[in-house]
Amino acid sequence: MGKPSRIMLGLLALGTVVGVGLTQFGTSNSQMNQAVVAHAAKTVNAKNQGMVADSKTDNAPILQRIINAFSADDNVTIHVPKGTYLFTNDQLKAIVLHSNITFDFDDGAVFQIKNGDRMPFVYPSPKAGYDGGISNVTWNNATFKGDYNKTDGQSVFVQSIHHAKNVNFNGCTFDNAESPTGHYIDIDGSHNVNIKDSTFTGFNANTDFDYKEAIQVDYSNTKAMSYHQSGDKYDNLPSYDVTVDGNKFIPLSSASGSVKSFAPNPIGQHVVYGKGAGGIIHDIHFTNNYVQDAKPLLDDDGANIHFVCVSDLYISNNTFENKGALGSGNYIRIFNTSALVKMSNIQITNNNFVNLDPNNRYIYFDNSKGGGITGVKVTGNKITSAKSNIPFVLDNGMSSSDITISKNTNNKSTKVSGSADVKNTAKLQGKLTGTYKGGKKTNKKETYVSGYNGQYAKLATNAAKKYGLYSHIRGHAGWYLFNKKDGWAKAKKSGIVYVDMRATADSGKWYRIRFSSNTSARKYWIRASALKFDKITYETYEKTLNPIKKYTMYTKVFDDPDLAKLAGTTADLGSKSVEITKRARRVSVLNGKTSTYYLVNGKYWTRALAFY
Repeated sequence: MGKPSRIMLGLLALGTVVGVGLTQFGTSNSQMNQAVVAHAAKTVNAKNQGMVADSKTDNAPILQRIINAFSADDNVTIHVPKGTYLFTNDQLKAIVLHSNITFDFDDGAVFQIKNGDRMPFVYPSPKAGYDGGISNVTWNNATFKGDYNKTDGQSVFVQSIHHAKNVNFNGCTFDNAESPTGHYIDIDGSHNVNIKDSTFTGFNANTDFDYKEAIQVDYSNTKAMSYHQSGDKYDNLPSYDVTVDGNKFIPLSSASGSVKSFAPNPIGQHVVYGKGAGGIIHDIHFTNNYVQDAKPLLDDDGANIHFVCVSDLYISNNTFENKGALGSGNYIRIFNTSALVKMSNIQITNNNFVNLDPNNRYIYFDNSKGGGITGVKVTGNKITSAKSNIPFVLDNGMSSSDITISKNTNNKSTKVSGSADVKNTAKLQGKLTGTYKGGKKTNKKETYVSGYNGQYAKLATNAAKKYGLYSHIRGHAGWYLFNKKDGWAKAKKSGIVYVDMRATADSGKWYRIRFSSNTSARKYWIRASALKFDKITYETYEKTLNPIKKYTMYTKVFDDPDLAKLAGTTADLGSKSVEITKRARRVSVLNGKTSTYYLVNGKYWTRALAFY
């Protein structure tokens, strides 16, 4: 092996350790392979060892050479400096780890995968049994970043943990890199796995696999593994002692704040292997986490947290919230599928369930096929919802002595009322002075239609010069015309006004407007010809769809000149299929962008995004 091009000397606390590392910038892969030198140093710098943070170089084979340069006895720490390190699967199909290795990432240090590539980090198990794999692997502040596009699909990073122990993820970020058919972290026949203060974002689910979790707690079995490492031994042993604490599971959002990609389902599993002969999943702690807008699972048995044949499960002090997603069939489902298995000690305590509104129930215990579920405790949970008729806990096949349900509260939220009614239009804001004299009633016919107060229009060119602002429509009793100074003083340069009512009378067509989005702002009446609304076109469009996101429903397309009224949200539709018979394209007068709306069951209009 050739001489190193740079010698790095390091002093470590509690004694002196001399380490030799290499930097070979601009060299080929074959030269790089020669550059890595094994040594007794405890810490190495990934860049100094050849990794390149240019978002172009494939760092997979380089990282593997660094790992291979040290044995488990070296207890090595790989320091990853700030920068974006690309990984592809062109030369290497997986990164294989060994025991006693720590990855320390600087802030801004990112492992990136793109263009539909997949890269597993493999925890090999050449022997069966709980000691058959590796141990003492820690990731600190690591970021694993993927992407999704329609051409290449989802780019994937996955931790494939088999018969491992003492594995830790501290303050890590898993960003838009979960496989639609797999997981971020697979824990198979492993124990003492700790995932803390980390963030999991985005799940671009295949519709056939939308139940997949970010963290799967499973068995040592080939069907459970995300990656099959050559030489691994499998024995159906269950995972245990898993702690998931203080993490966030959140969606990817669009610029408008709507859900672009749902949050991953946080944790769970779906199968028991070997009929539980080797034991079942146990000692699982899911605590102090925040989950927002997990993928709606619309089947009656669908659940965002799902465990089969589990004992000593603690789900405590978490907040589960939906802001843009609709409810699933259930939110938590615990299922005993084996008559040979006795499950015990399931505790779901002190959690917040916010606007989840599941279609069936919040928590479901199913022992219809199992050998028993005992020691269940559901206490101290808080439900925030406008719906009071959704069962919180239901069970099937359990006795009352097996379950304790107490001190759970339901705080109903108050629905916001719509825009002011017609009677309120006669109440003028501000006192009349001698400047204004109320006009006489000359209209014989007047009709009013109120609408949602968030709709808008754009003022016509030179509207301030051509049109007057009125206290009420002309010809209504007590109407008056504001002078130019008072009337148009608050007009914004953007020319955008907010509209909440229209009127038709002998004196013409009118709209009531505000110059602010604030609903308490002063209101004026103006002739309809002074306003330009969004352009809306309609076409026949027939489909049967299930809503999966929470969007407002209207009586007309939002910003229709006839004014749309609120008609609830798609959450009110539940999980039932709906008939779409018309499609509308709305081109905004604000920015020229096009939005698509569907007519639902022949009654209400909502954004097409509610179904995708």
